[in-house]
Amino acid sequence: MTPEVLVYLANLGRPRRPRGFSAPSAEPVLLDLATARRQVAGLTGRLISGADLAGLRSLQSYAADAAGLLLAGDVPAPGPLNELARDSRARVQLTITDGTPRHEVVWEDGSVVAHLARRLIEELAAIEPGRLRECARPDCTLLFYDTTRSRTRRWHAEVPCGWRERQHTHRLPTRM
Repeated sequence: MTPEVLVYLANLGRPRRPRGFSAPSAEPVLLDLATARRQVAGLTGRLISGADLAGLRSLQSYAADAAGLLLAGDVPAPGPLNELARDSRARVQLTITDGTPRHEVVWEDGSVVAHLARRLIEELAAIEPGRLRECARPDCTLLFYDTTRSRTRRWHAEVPCGWRERQHTHRLPTRM
């Protein structure tokens, strides 16, 4: 399992250098309803309301802190996250697949915050903390989850960081 919610929320507000910009800049995190809808749109198909803003800010702060703790070899306290997920409920239902009865867990999340908090709980329970990394490029602080078999991934993305780092190394003057 790739910790999509953890990495996405932990990277919100971290400086980025978009293509065509000369310096990195950080966007305010969940500043208002329109910003929150744009920033969290990639994680959920649910409509975010004004009532969700405070919970989303708490969830983003928890994810950023949890990522920092995991990078340092520690574990985050579960209490605050469990509280954010309190409106998630599960039920079991019987389904028939190819004539075989099976049970299926169906989640009913009371809010966007509960939905994302539940997903974050599932991710934290399933990930290997040693695979969570910060980009090796000195100018970049974005986090990523290394899914390579050899665990040797160095950059959050090949473009721009991998490309820029190799370009920088190639341009270094040779000393004699």
